[in-house]
Order: sequence, then C-alpha cells, then structure tokens
Amino acid sequence: MRKPNYNDLGLSATMGPKLRTFVERQLLWDLANYSVTIENLKFDWLDSCIEGRDTSCLDGQLENFSGITVYDINDKLVADGWMDFIHEGDFFLAYWDFITVWQGNRKVLDKTRSGIPDHIWRQIPESIQWNYKQARY
Repeated sequence: MRKPNYNDLGLSATMGPKLRTFVERQLLWDLANYSVTIENLKFDWLDSCIEGRDTSCLDGQLENFSGITVYDINDKLVADGWMDFIHEGDFFLAYWDFITVWQGNRKVLDKTRSGIPDHIWRQIPESIQWNYKQARY
C-alpha cells in the first residue's frame, strides 16, 4: 500500500477549494453512517478517477469520483471508495456510493451495492426525489 499524498489532487483538481471543502465535509458526515466517527481525517485524491457524471458547483467542477482514500492523523487508512452526488438547482449532496472501512489491515465494512441508501434518500427534497427513484435501493 502506498503512502498517502495530500498534495496531488489527481483528476479531482477541477474542484476549487470551496467545492472540495464542501464535498469533503459531506463525505465525512456520510462516513458517520458507516460507524466512522474519527476526527481530523484527511482525504487523498491522488488516485481519483472520473466515473461518468459531472456538475458545476461553487468554484469548480465535480465528477462522481472513484479512488478516494481517507486517512487518520497517523496516515493509517480509514476508508476508501467511490463518491456520488445529487445536484438539482440549489440542492447539493455528496455521499459514498461504494465504501470500504478499515481497521488496520482488516475490512470492517464493505458497501458494494450501488445506489442511494435510506439515510441519503431522507435528505433529498420530496420535490426532486422522483428524478432519483431508479437509483434508490
């Protein structure tokens, strides 16, 4: 396993600082739904890969990236996965589509089912939910 790289943003370099901060906060909030409540986590975007959908928001461009890794303050891998997002008008929400949570070298959770989980679905305004019904599981 390689050492984390917090400087090279990989293909996620199209996100401006405001958008990156916004997305990272939302992904950290979502990690709590997978029992990750560690503070001071850091994102490594070096291996981020574009997976087909994009949007413009705040000060940049966002894709539904795979290859995102999250580390603790000791540079120990905590999670890795693929993010997705919902962006309609003024509503924006980023979440983990696929996520693996680690404790040391052991997987403690592996979300391998794509789609919008219930805790995310409840955040989507009813007025736009019909646009995402097929993505729900």
